[in-house]
Amino acid sequence: MTSKEDVVKTYHDEAYTNPPSSVIEAGEKYLSDDFQGLDKEGNANSDKTAFLGMTHLLFSAFKDFRGVVHDVEEKDDAVLLTFHFEGTHTGDFDLSGMGLGVIPASGKRIVTPEAKSWFMVEGDKIVGTQPISGGMEDILAELGVTPPSE
Repeated sequence: MTSKEDVVKTYHDEAYTNPPSSVIEAGEKYLSDDFQGLDKEGNANSDKTAFLGMTHLLFSAFKDFRGVVHDVEEKDDAVLLTFHFEGTHTGDFDLSGMGLGVIPASGKRIVTPEAKSWFMVEGDKIVGTQPISGGMEDILAELGVTPPSE
């Protein structure tokens, strides 16, 4: 049996072999059909379709978008991924679904601070992710965008 850590490492390695198509292919292969993206408080905010849709939006807006892994560690029956994002904002970033409208291409190169997320794995599938720090909020901050307050 493959370890949970190996599932997350393999997912990431396969995702960035030939983006953007490889990211969608890895998501289809490694994310369970009942996958849930959680917010920092543990509330579900996306399913598999929405998660892969956001991936598509990121690659449409950032021609060279990458998640760069710093560490992968199995803890507390989940996998802790430490990473950062980077890329060049070369296309319009349509965040209408988040109430942010379309962020016009700026040409800006971004590198986010180090972030951490939990990956929950059952068998050989990722069933959920939950950010601890960073992620989308760091991407928006790098672009000078403030999300609407709830």
